Amino acid sequence: MAIQKFIQTSLNAGELAERMAGRVDFQKYFNGLSQIVNTIPLKQGGAEKRPGLEFIAEAKGKAKLFAFEFSVEDTVAIEAGPGYMRFFTEAGQVLIDDPKPNEDFVRLSTYLWHESSNGYDEYYCTLPDSSDPSLSEPDRFYEQSVRMVAGVAGSLERGEWTFADNDSLGFNTIYVRLTLRA
Repeated sequence: MAIQKFIQTSLNAGELAERMAGRVDFQKYFNGLSQIVNTIPLKQGGAEKRPGLEFIAEAKGKAKLFAFEFSVEDTVAIEAGPGYMRFFTEAGQVLIDDPKPNEDFVRLSTYLWHESSNGYDEYYCTLPDSSDPSLSEPDRFYEQSVRMVAGVAGSLERGEWTFADNDSLGFNTIYVRLTLRA
């Protein structure tokens, strides 16, 4: 008996569940795969290698890494450790400028960041016990080494920051709305 070879010209149905094995009546059966490893199926039919990982920063210690997905295009990696959270977007960490010499100011990554009550990807800074961080109003703020624009509390656009009390906290603090690139 001759060996039959099947040429699969399209992979755009992606990975099919085990329960779909043998379901030749299923329209996407002949465009699907039982397993696809380290590749991303393309709408046009083929597949491409998935992007690799890139080193961004050392963990500050024992910490967990979480993916926060606001929408399909808006994601943030959050490093959470004892008494701190750090946010990463694309290829960088959300930081403020380095402190000026002789200034009693600590990098914001040592504080806790909380999601604002406005329901958007907006965050504010407190001490680990959620109390007043006693921050002075900075004159600039950076995300991924890109200077953010000063905005208005309550209506921040992507890539803006402000120093205010937008959540009735009883103290002013820094609010940021991340850019979150796709």
